[in-house]
Amino acid sequence: MDSNSNLTPLLSELFAMTFHAGIKPGLERIEQLCASIDHPEARLPVIHVAGTNGKGSTSAMLASILQHAGYRVGLYTSPHIVQFNERIRINGTMISDDDILRLARPLMDLAQNIGGTFFEVTTAMALAYFAEHRVDVAVIETGLGGRLDATNVVTPLVSVITGIDYDHMEYLGTTLPQIAGEKAGIIKQGAPAVLGPLLAVGDVAEATAVRRVFTTAAERAGTTLTYAPDVVRVEVDRITPDLTMVASVLMDDALQYFDVELAGAHQAANIATVMATLPALRSIFFVTEDHISNGLRTIRATTGTTGRIHLLRRDPVVVVDVSHNPGGIESLITTVRAAGYADHTWQVVFGAMRDKDVAGMLRALAPAVDTLHLCAPALQRALDTNALELFAIEAGMSSVLSHTSVAQAVLAAEQQGPTLICGSFHVADEALRSFAP
Repeated sequence: MDSNSNLTPLLSELFAMTFHAGIKPGLERIEQLCASIDHPEARLPVIHVAGTNGKGSTSAMLASILQHAGYRVGLYTSPHIVQFNERIRINGTMISDDDILRLARPLMDLAQNIGGTFFEVTTAMALAYFAEHRVDVAVIETGLGGRLDATNVVTPLVSVITGIDYDHMEYLGTTLPQIAGEKAGIIKQGAPAVLGPLLAVGDVAEATAVRRVFTTAAERAGTTLTYAPDVVRVEVDRITPDLTMVASVLMDDALQYFDVELAGAHQAANIATVMATLPALRSIFFVTEDHISNGLRTIRATTGTTGRIHLLRRDPVVVVDVSHNPGGIESLITTVRAAGYADHTWQVVFGAMRDKDVAGMLRALAPAVDTLHLCAPALQRALDTNALELFAIEAGMSSVLSHTSVAQAVLAAEQQGPTLICGSFHVADEALRSFAP
């Protein structure tokens, strides 16, 4: 729970704006909010990160490297896992309850008058906090899309776009080129742009069309575009039982090996994106190979990032992951098998939001499940366990138990053997709370 009891009603009011105002693409309201607090976005050096997949891990890697290089680094990500304060950090330290109370109230009052949203208020708060503390650089992750995302009020030093996939199609478009067009909206004049591997693209023609979208955007902005696979090759050499890994990086004809705290074949694409971004950053910041090595090795400790294929306990093995789509679940299963758990079938704690591809996630989980422990996070958007059970039966699972809470599901699962916890950020939230001292 949040330590400051005065924060609870304010956050409840702030979260309620999600339901009252919803998602409203556009920059008019965030511009008004920023104008009311003396335009903090104009005073911030920013690395702006967009993308369907990988932007959280990529942001954390960049922040960790720059922190090890001695810089004061702001990190703005979403959603949070355990508490709201996680969204806004400086050198890994979360914004305090008192600072949230101080900054949020006037922004919320204005937002209510102009129809502003939860994410717009939170973004303005982060920008104000980073500007107040005069960070050397802020790594800012988009919420949805890019072109009309509230974070696009910033003028970046470099724009980074990670993987592209089908997501939020009601807002971003129904084809990958359309979605790419929205992500490409963060490319700005004078700011080098970096594009990560296009892992979700199905064929050569589609890949060509998507890459052309980004090339055209960079040309219109009069800036350069670096496509990560053109300049760097990353391979996962070994994933260890503690769910860290060793990756090899071939760049500029030099081969290097890095210990990386975030494990999984999917992280190779994020490392490639980070490595392709560093030349642009090195024209501004002093970053050595040691800074890169230490940054990749200590991502969680340095930035506070958690919940990404994260080993919580060794005996019995308990792993939590924020995966909430079929591709993420497949990466989770592939990663734990590669880490030496190939012979395991798992006790799986699973819950999901109603708007997610629950059937696809459960199909991806099915081959690894011993017993499926269903739960519903304490959230209106959560799918109830009765509905989850129907999806599980359709996915061919025969050993299925329903529980009244995430905490009870976790307790029952770990008593029976090695446990995976997945399906939603909100499941990870309640699970991590149950492990807290």
